[in-house]
Amino acid sequence: MDENRCRWLNDRATRKRPDCPHDRHSFSHAPSPLSAAAPASSPKRPPGVAGAAVNPGSPYGPCSRLLVDDGVYAGWRAARLARHGNASLPPVVPVKDPFHLSPGEIAAMRDSVRRHNLFLYGLDRCGDGGGPDPDDDALLHALCRQVGLTDAVPNPASDRFGVSHIEAVDPGRPRARYIPYTRERLDWHTDGYYNPAGARVRAFALHCVRSALDGGENRLLDPELLYILLRDHSPRLARALSHPEAFLIPADDGRSGSGRREFRGPVFSIDRETGTLYTRFTRRRRNIFWREDTDTREAVAFVGALLDRPHPAILRRTLLPGQGIVCNNVLHCRTAFRDRPGSGNGRLLHRLRFRQRIAVH
Repeated sequence: MDENRCRWLNDRATRKRPDCPHDRHSFSHAPSPLSAAAPASSPKRPPGVAGAAVNPGSPYGPCSRLLVDDGVYAGWRAARLARHGNASLPPVVPVKDPFHLSPGEIAAMRDSVRRHNLFLYGLDRCGDGGGPDPDDDALLHALCRQVGLTDAVPNPASDRFGVSHIEAVDPGRPRARYIPYTRERLDWHTDGYYNPAGARVRAFALHCVRSALDGGENRLLDPELLYILLRDHSPRLARALSHPEAFLIPADDGRSGSGRREFRGPVFSIDRETGTLYTRFTRRRRNIFWREDTDTREAVAFVGALLDRPHPAILRRTLLPGQGIVCNNVLHCRTAFRDRPGSGNGRLLHRLRFRQRIAVH
């Protein structure tokens, strides 16, 4: 797995993108990211692509044209793959005290975020009487605060501090209508893909309190790598998923209490606050309607086929008690699982969502 991942990243960073004469709506094709010269001028922005003016205070201004300018894309793509380098699976950062991270622990977390848009951590002596209690709600808040995540995004299932307790509930309870609160497979998605711009989820954290008897594996895919895979395959399909009305989320039916309004949006867009690529995606078939055109259907099918098969860009991790994932809202899914018998022994994860991205400086 690690060898394949390294080989794939090296291939992506060095090969020239092929011409696609059959791709009738494609962007003009940029030279290889490693070529000496970039295009002298930027092409006109194609219509129907979710570009946005970036906050003037953002340090990411040049990326505002990432979706519409082949030269900008080529430079961003080369830098993104170079930043990843030959990294394989991100290492688990050992954490002695989640309430007081050491400079070395924070540096390791930030380095992993630069490479993977996420980091994994594991608490030392978790739950052995001398270490931190993995079921302490304050633990996850404290750890996240030290990497710049302070503004939690609440939801109807979270407590007053924004923490959601993700575990299987009895079928008769209201939350049982939502797949995260069952033992079933949870399909690929980004968190808050249905949220309006003002409640955008830019990062989330999962902390394992109790693991399952078997199953419950998390699979993770960096959205930036997904965009590279899609755009290298077909700029036309990347453009389709950047359309400002690529999908429709209908208004809430009233049973969840979320008060969600109808939402239309792109899968890929530029976040005007950070200037970074922002992704909204779900493979859940209920309560989402894709734009009715050939390009969108083809793009969704391509992404679905990629997610359905093993791929070196897809990370796999089954969290153990005291371990966690903190990420810039990467695509993720969960396999089905079986719980240990007895009350209070089932798989339990704490989740926090945030309006900020993880601080890497």
